[in-house]
Amino acid sequence: MNKLIVLMLLLVLIPIQAQSDSGGKAKIVTQNERPGDCISKVAIREIDGKLTSVPKAGFSLDAGRHSMNGSYIINRGICPIVSSKRAPAIPDLEAVFEAGKTYYVGLDHSSTNKNEWRLVIWKTE
Repeated sequence: MNKLIVLMLLLVLIPIQAQSDSGGKAKIVTQNERPGDCISKVAIREIDGKLTSVPKAGFSLDAGRHSMNGSYIINRGICPIVSSKRAPAIPDLEAVFEAGKTYYVGLDHSSTNKNEWRLVIWKTE
C-alpha cells in the first residue's frame, strides 16, 4: 500500500517539477538545417528590436510574444540559389512562444525570389 501511495505521489509531482524546471521559458534551436525544404541555419542577433548576444546554437526565451532576426549562412549544397546578388533584409519572425516547448527556427530560402525569403519556425516539440 505504501508503494502505491509513493507511486501516485510521484505521478503527480513529476509533471509539476517538469513545469517548474522550464521556468516559463521556451527553447529556441537555430543551428539545424532542413535541406529538403531549403531551410538553413540562423544566428539570432536581435530579439524584440534589441541587439542581443545569445549562443549561436540556441537559447532559452521567456514565454510570450516575441520578434527576432539575425544572420544566416546558406548551404548552397542543400538548395541551389539562382542569383549571387545579396539578399534583401529579412523581415522579423514574430510568434508566441510557449513555456516548456522547443522551437526550431531557420531561414526558408526555397523561393527563387529573394524578397520572399523568411525566418520560419519549422518544427515545434
